[in-house]
Amino acid sequence: MADWITPEQVAQYLGVSYPDVDGRIDLCTAAVKAAVEQRRSDIDYTLPVGEDVHAGAIMWAGQLWQSRNAPSGYAGYGDETTLYDSLGARRAEILRLLGWRRPVVA
Repeated sequence: MADWITPEQVAQYLGVSYPDVDGRIDLCTAAVKAAVEQRRSDIDYTLPVGEDVHAGAIMWAGQLWQSRNAPSGYAGYGDETTLYDSLGARRAEILRLLGWRRPVVA
């Protein structure tokens, strides 16, 4: 079974060479893949995912890689905070592509 998102796809989106020296693309891809699979448990990941979900995940992994690659970094923040903060100004667009719904209080 092929992965529905790969580090190579993220590197291509970013326009950088792969494999990267420090393995950050692998880590960012894995973090986003896990977050999406946990939140979107309604998707069968053994089948091709929709183009929107795929594009949103690649964009998110790219954003995370860029924030992790920034000179100042996110010192003092936990990994979960960094994961969501990495969405930055593109948050609404990426979450819409992923089909990431806001929690509804019953």
